[in-house]
Amino acid sequence: MSARPAPITRYTRRIAASLKRAAEQDQSHLTLSRLVEILGPRAHRLLLLVVSLFNMIPGPPGYGGTIAWTTCAIAVGMLTGRPIQLPRIIGKRKLPLDLMVKASNQVVKVAGILARFSRPRMRWLTGAAANRPYAVLVICVSVVMSLPIPFINAIPNVGLCIIAFSMLNRDGAGVIVGLVATAIGLAIAIAIFIGAFHLGMAAVNSMAA
Repeated sequence: MSARPAPITRYTRRIAASLKRAAEQDQSHLTLSRLVEILGPRAHRLLLLVVSLFNMIPGPPGYGGTIAWTTCAIAVGMLTGRPIQLPRIIGKRKLPLDLMVKASNQVVKVAGILARFSRPRMRWLTGAAANRPYAVLVICVSVVMSLPIPFINAIPNVGLCIIAFSMLNRDGAGVIVGLVATAIGLAIAIAIFIGAFHLGMAAVNSMAA
């Protein structure tokens, strides 16, 4: 009798299958609101993993900010215990479906590899009681990632991705790793922001001199 797939493997297969079905309907793009509808308005954790993965894909100007605010909206739904409601200005944004399908297939493969090292443990960090503190963290990080400064969201987003992956796989040890990565990312993001601020002030002062 074969072993049952890890939780994260089942979840990533669900993502890939849902996107593939959407692509089979001759759709070239998928709106963020439609993505929420497909995966489930109450699938907060699953959607947080999806958008954190999408945030690793290069996009046009404004793409990172859109994903950051989408992440924030999903986290607000988790915090309040309500179905996810994306603001219209965000929900109508479209993503290329073929790229999403290809990315989801790669995620399934990577998840299968990572599942060999990640396993259910320290479940008190991944249970329902963790939803609210998890949501608050995501909201705070999303606000930082929405700042229009290049590369400011890269490392914090990796941390959020690790946390989302670990929460779905019920791996509390992985959550701790994700928290550390997020903290490092936020520290770097703050340093970048302060550096950009001082450069801007220096430029203004030099023009005024």
